[in-house]
Amino acid sequence: MKKTVFITGADRGLGFELARKYAESGDRVFAGRFKKNWHLLDDLAARFPDTLHVVPLDVGNSESVKAAAEFTKGRTRSIDILINVAGVWLSADTGTILDDGFDYDRMLTEFNVNALGTLRVTQALIGLVLESYEKLVVNLSSEAGSIGGCAKDGQPGYCMSKAAVNMQSVIVLNAIRKHGGNVMDIHPGWMLSVIGKATADPDEAFCEMPEGVRYYVTPGQVAENIFELLKNPERFNSDEPAFINSFGERLKW
Repeated sequence: MKKTVFITGADRGLGFELARKYAESGDRVFAGRFKKNWHLLDDLAARFPDTLHVVPLDVGNSESVKAAAEFTKGRTRSIDILINVAGVWLSADTGTILDDGFDYDRMLTEFNVNALGTLRVTQALIGLVLESYEKLVVNLSSEAGSIGGCAKDGQPGYCMSKAAVNMQSVIVLNAIRKHGGNVMDIHPGWMLSVIGKATADPDEAFCEMPEGVRYYVTPGQVAENIFELLKNPERFNSDEPAFINSFGERLKW
């Protein structure tokens, strides 16, 4: 059965690779684009003009989210899988509580995009999700948002925003479970991708793998893993949303 999928942050990195994977599999894709000057989605839409819809979307802006929802509602009656990928990481070098390096404006942006942005999109589209067969919301979280597995002493904005995503997933699941809905949180792993960086070239500004990271993968590899996981999301069902990495391994909340 072909699916209808909505993906935020689809103009580059993991979001783009997921959009490409689903489009190549014959599914209908609504691809949220933040960067207007990014050519990848235009090229993909040219390959799949009947099944891939490029949707202007800034998840950090409520009016943009509302406009994207209206655009989508005018073109489909349901969304099988909503995948919230869009996110930023702006506090990589802000030091610890013992320093003076915290940038609270950056942290507010991380909260607005990572946590509230995901909530904005989910609320705007949840009606379409619950009209589908799959009824699945997928949030891209991070092991950085794990309280039980936290060993960090810095990057509070990013870590706290991802912990908020995890809490949001529980709240959303509590509301939609009785309607047959489900929510999953997926940690993609350290990817060779651009996050929180400004660049005009998709091949530039790749994040370097930090010391202590066990492995890294490309966005294409992660997209392939997630695509396979979402073929059978029911195997991760429990009383709380699944919090797993892209290999299907459960993480500590």
